[in-house]
Amino acid sequence: MSPYSVEHPAAETMSGGRVMGWLFELSSLFWPRVVIIAFWIFSDLLGEAYGSWLLPMLGFFVLPWSTMTYAMMWSISSDGVNGAGWLAVAVALGLDLATYAGWRRLRS
Repeated sequence: MSPYSVEHPAAETMSGGRVMGWLFELSSLFWPRVVIIAFWIFSDLLGEAYGSWLLPMLGFFVLPWSTMTYAMMWSISSDGVNGAGWLAVAVALGLDLATYAGWRRLRS
C-alpha cells in the first residue's frame, strides 16, 4: 500500500447488477420526460390530449410514463383514449410505479 493512497473503511464497490439497476432507473426517469418535452416543443399533442397545462406538468414530475402514453394513445384515435389505449396507459402506470419502487430499492 502506498503512503499516498487513502482507503476509506466504509468504501465499497458496486456489483455489476447494481450498476445496471442504476442505469435502468436513470433511463426510466429520463426518457419519458424527454418525449414529453418533445411533444410540447414540436406539436400541440399535449394541449389536445389534456386540454390544459396543469395535468401534463403534474404528469411530467409525478407519472411521466403514464402522461406520455396517454398523449400517444390520444394521438392514435384523435378524439380520446379507448380500448387497448387504456390497457397501454395501465401498463405505463405500472412502469411508473415500478420505477419508483426500483428507485427506492436501489437507495437502500
